[in-house]
Amino acid sequence: MSEPDETLWLIEPRDPLIVRDGRPFGPNPGARATTLPFPFPSTVAGALRHKAGLGDDGIFDRSQSGEVLKRTVRGPLLVQLHDDDHPEAAGAIADWLIPAPADALLLTPDGADESMILRRWLAPRLLAGGASTAMSDGLQPVSPASYERNKLSSKAPRFWYWDVFSRWLAAPQDDTCGPAALGIAGLEIDTRVHVSIQAETQTALDGALFQTSGLELTWRDHEHQQEGGFTTRRLALAAVMNGQTPRFLGGLAPLGGERRLMRWSAHAPDLPDWPEGLRERIIRERRCRVILLTPACFKDGYRPPPKWTRGKATATLVGAAVSRAQAISGWDMAHINKNGSYGQPKPTRHLAPAGSVYYVTFPHDADVEDWLKKTWMQNVSDDVQDQLDGFGLAAVGVWPDTSAAQEVPHA
Repeated sequence: MSEPDETLWLIEPRDPLIVRDGRPFGPNPGARATTLPFPFPSTVAGALRHKAGLGDDGIFDRSQSGEVLKRTVRGPLLVQLHDDDHPEAAGAIADWLIPAPADALLLTPDGADESMILRRWLAPRLLAGGASTAMSDGLQPVSPASYERNKLSSKAPRFWYWDVFSRWLAAPQDDTCGPAALGIAGLEIDTRVHVSIQAETQTALDGALFQTSGLELTWRDHEHQQEGGFTTRRLALAAVMNGQTPRFLGGLAPLGGERRLMRWSAHAPDLPDWPEGLRERIIRERRCRVILLTPACFKDGYRPPPKWTRGKATATLVGAAVSRAQAISGWDMAHINKNGSYGQPKPTRHLAPAGSVYYVTFPHDADVEDWLKKTWMQNVSDDVQDQLDGFGLAAVGVWPDTSAAQEVPHA
């Protein structure tokens, strides 16, 4: 459960949110500011810590830099909000939208209704005939229960509804479903073309066009729109930070590139809790899956240590389902240069993306309950500062025994 001094912050953009991808962007004709598909945890962590360190004059007090860096941030996660006309909870969280887990293979069915999706569960399995892999870390290959000839679905949602995700945590299985029943495709990109204005004449500067793209946190039902209807949903970012922000209680404040305005509101800390019976089953079976809800930074790159210690217990890593790595850099505003100015580039690092899945087992004498307590809705990156910055927020699901159908035949 959350600590009593924590606050859940909801961040709802008034304008499209720009979270830059690191490519250069300056006052040059034809320049483009391209946004990431979703903000990194450090972007939201930096904004929240800035608000925690505000002075009486409303300006960040640099003497608070060391203190605010110790604040723990969990998130951001995508949420759907109730509409303003909701009778009881206008602007409150209606649903959590979770990054699609990498152990769900979503395919287009052959010769059937192509509007549906085949969902296949991936798990560590041995190869048929005693075949082996060249994986240096000794992990088992992750695959579906049988060879699949179908193509990947182009309609696979990037975010799943919480009830869909929680059922996947409790009982992963092969099935067929519609994409709308799983979640939403992702955030839409708003692209705008701007022109530089000459201050003297208030006219456009010839050739000085530039472009920005930002994230729209309003979901639209395009299929319904084609039929003449108009259905939307309010989306927002949700993140939890410990400690108080006495000089910022909410309201309009900027976030991301070009200081686009967001509406910030503080709420009681209420991240999703364990699905009923899930924790008890994992303790009994002594094996589980760990799913990343935000990108994580591990010293070994795509995975945690083979012997993964959380709290009083150590789990053994057996397999991993991880998609393409994400690169992150940034700007260190706490660094003081020789000339007295602030800031220097941060080194570029590679992250295990949100949705990555890790399969672990526990020895018979391990305190599994304590390991799970230190993992569920907690940050699991290797470095302590990365954990404080929000990297590696995790959920935990069962890992059903596949030993009865362990071998996967070759194509």
